[in-house]
Amino acid sequence: MKHYRYTTVLLTILGFIACKQDNNHGGTGVNKFEPLPAYFNGEKMFIRNAGVDLHKTVVLNGITDTSVISGTDSTAVQDLLKPFTDIDLNKPSLRDEYDSSSLYDPFSGRKSVIYTSRGTQTFPSEITMELDKNGVIQQVNIHGYNTNMVYEFRQDLLYQRNQHIRIATYQKIAFLAPKQIEINVAMTPKTRM
Repeated sequence: MKHYRYTTVLLTILGFIACKQDNNHGGTGVNKFEPLPAYFNGEKMFIRNAGVDLHKTVVLNGITDTSVISGTDSTAVQDLLKPFTDIDLNKPSLRDEYDSSSLYDPFSGRKSVIYTSRGTQTFPSEITMELDKNGVIQQVNIHGYNTNMVYEFRQDLLYQRNQHIRIATYQKIAFLAPKQIEINVAMTPKTRM
């Protein structure tokens, strides 16, 4: 009985220490990783102000639908970028879950930054960013998957600044048919009527 009390007290103390460390995360306000939600919120404004049309093609389980959306339609742009803005590696729950590496091209001044998950079930599993010589993100690739005995989910996201957006999702639940959706959006200068 005494052993049980000591174990309970020890676990309680460790719990308080862990909570205290989580609340002090960072302290300086500096993010360890690129703040992707802030970047994509800025891109929403960039797309709305760029005067572009969004040529959207959706393929759902083999059935294709196309449409043209104005880049000034803030709701459509927000919905389109939502999978990207939902990715935030700076959340306290993801601390120490990713490794970071980068490659620098001395000839062009471009830089590639890669965030790779340390765990097998962390979402996303990898993020690759291409930055121009001024440090502005020009392309973001996000790959993720989750799987267990009854569920499989894969998602690939691609954002090319002022050019292209691609969202590909595969979902399989045990005993049900798999669902696949692919959304491709080409950004083109607004057509004049």
